[in-house]
Amino acid sequence: MKLRVALLGAGNVTRAFLTYWNQRNFGIELRVVSVLRQRGVWHGDAPSTVDPDGLQYKPELDAFNGAQLAIEALPSVYPHGEPATSLLKSALDRKIDVLTVDKGPLVAAYRQLADAASRSGARLKFCVGGALPAVDVVMRDLRGTTIRKVRAILNGTTNFILSEMDRRGCSLREALDVAIDRGIAEPDPSQDINGVDTAAKMIILVNATLGQNIRLEHVRIRGIHDVDLETARRANSVWKLVGTFEDGKIRVEPELIPTDDVFAKVGGTDKIAEFDSVEMGKLAVLGGASGRMQMGATMTKEILNLYLDTASQTAP
Repeated sequence: MKLRVALLGAGNVTRAFLTYWNQRNFGIELRVVSVLRQRGVWHGDAPSTVDPDGLQYKPELDAFNGAQLAIEALPSVYPHGEPATSLLKSALDRKIDVLTVDKGPLVAAYRQLADAASRSGARLKFCVGGALPAVDVVMRDLRGTTIRKVRAILNGTTNFILSEMDRRGCSLREALDVAIDRGIAEPDPSQDINGVDTAAKMIILVNATLGQNIRLEHVRIRGIHDVDLETARRANSVWKLVGTFEDGKIRVEPELIPTDDVFAKVGGTDKIAEFDSVEMGKLAVLGGASGRMQMGATMTKEILNLYLDTASQTAP
């Protein structure tokens, strides 16, 4: 089948996705009909091997150009998520399916976007938390249960930094330099270290799966600047940046985790999400390392679930 796609953003994430997609035949032929960048919009009909840098962009063109799917990977902007929030709402209102890796609009307006999708019949999909399928677990494996608490490590950068500090006995600055050198941390990792990225992911996870409408300003956030290794050693524990949802509220803060706890064993860029339900008790999903290949694979999974499942369901 052919699938007409609009690319909203053409940076590293979009390129990682296209690279991953082009390595295999997934049974769907992507046709890029629109690319939106800061310099303008391109219209055409190109294969998924298209080089966005080789295109001619013009201002004030429609962002979608008849696309069936909009893939949005613009930089996350808090608290309003613009311009992505308006772009995604416009796509959904026009019955265009949306796949976004941008946390900004989901944090700012998840409920409004989900309502727009419900009204039009378009589908809203998103990839947050790297390759960790936390949303899938809640929507499929815990469907119909009453989830009373969620605890999660969702930021690979801070988890790597804290793991390095514990392993090497080094400072945050030294561990951060290692993370930047290995391409794990961004040149400006402030949203990771300050806890904002974890808060954003927790908001999206909880709002999308538990029907909440929590906003960023409602979340208590404390980053990892002040963690003390000696305190952790005396307590036979390790520091982890943990997001918690409980009693209708989200908090993000460093926690001292006993070394025999499963959260203490989540090292490097791995993540974990633990769901505590009344009916089934605790269920955790662990792994989901961060990286461009992992994001490309996760985006590919969402597209295959959207369109190959639909094709098989409608086949005679």
